[in-house]
Amino acid sequence: MPGQHALLSPSSAHRWLNCPPSAKLCASVKDVSSTYAQQGTDAHELCQYKLEKALGIDSKNPADSLSYYDEEMEICASDYAAFIMETLADIRKTCPDPVVLIEQRLDFSRYVPQGFGRGDCVIIADGTMHVIDFKYGLGVLVSAENNPQMLCYALGALELLDSLYDFDKISMTIFQPRRESISTHIISKEDLIFWAENTLAPAAKLAIEGKGEFKAGDHCQFCKIKATCRKRAEYNLEMARYDFEMPVNLTIEEITLILDKVDQLSSWAEDIKEYALSEALKGTSFDGYKVVAGRSIRKYSDESAVAAAVIAAGADPYEKKLLGITAMTSLLGKKKFEAILGGLVVKPQGKPVLVKSDDKRPEYNSVINDFNE
Repeated sequence: MPGQHALLSPSSAHRWLNCPPSAKLCASVKDVSSTYAQQGTDAHELCQYKLEKALGIDSKNPADSLSYYDEEMEICASDYAAFIMETLADIRKTCPDPVVLIEQRLDFSRYVPQGFGRGDCVIIADGTMHVIDFKYGLGVLVSAENNPQMLCYALGALELLDSLYDFDKISMTIFQPRRESISTHIISKEDLIFWAENTLAPAAKLAIEGKGEFKAGDHCQFCKIKATCRKRAEYNLEMARYDFEMPVNLTIEEITLILDKVDQLSSWAEDIKEYALSEALKGTSFDGYKVVAGRSIRKYSDESAVAAAVIAAGADPYEKKLLGITAMTSLLGKKKFEAILGGLVVKPQGKPVLVKSDDKRPEYNSVINDFNE
């Protein structure tokens, strides 16, 4: 069936595994490119060059042709290549000749019709195959633990290499430098195949046929029909049935129930507002609402002309500001930065955030915890 590779892509597996009928509905909606998607594409291209260069492979630096290339992207790509090389150094301690595949097509169509993806880096060593994925995104922290996209990549790598190399474990790692996160999950070959046969393949069959049950959850985040989906509305309106009195009048149990859904409720409400605005701009009328111009901030029409005019008037139009850590690292180089400024960089404790108890971050060390300790 044409287009199935786009219908059931690894990147959207989290959604269609949980909500199979959403796949066909999303496929009917035209793709709209975003700045974030293009940034990710540019960063991946730069990562490929950096890694190939580190491995001694002749490759052309794409920086000049990238739309969103900047100092941060340069550092992130360099860190990615350094991470791969460090991983290889560790592997070579027990396996002198690991095989490295870069931007490898990974086909898992045995379980998902026309299913394939592209692995950023696959390393085959004695006993273990490593599948490493680079994420440039900043907004969402991505974990490798039971990650459907990574499991699909692992399946594709297994299909490609199982008959050629002897390994029984697959290590899946997500390298997300802008979130300072390296997440790894290891699965046995047997468990991966069991998941593919009993979870992935049945869900893919339902999705291809447009069958199965609609289900709302955190997998709705990147769904193309999330603003108009009735199941998602029903799910979020369940919480809206609460008579929101002051929190002191709610029990701890009731507040816990609300906490379980409040992020998704907020996200859903924002999606509805965004969708309604886009439709209103197309001419759709919503009773009691109108479109107006939002708050505007003054700006210079020509910064060069402003600077020249101020200089001619005898004043200095520029302010001096210390370079940030990212820009300073780019200026000095990572090793020199650490040697000169390593002792002058601190990372204060972040602002407290209430999260689920299974979050892997250590518990916030509050004043109360200090007293208890």
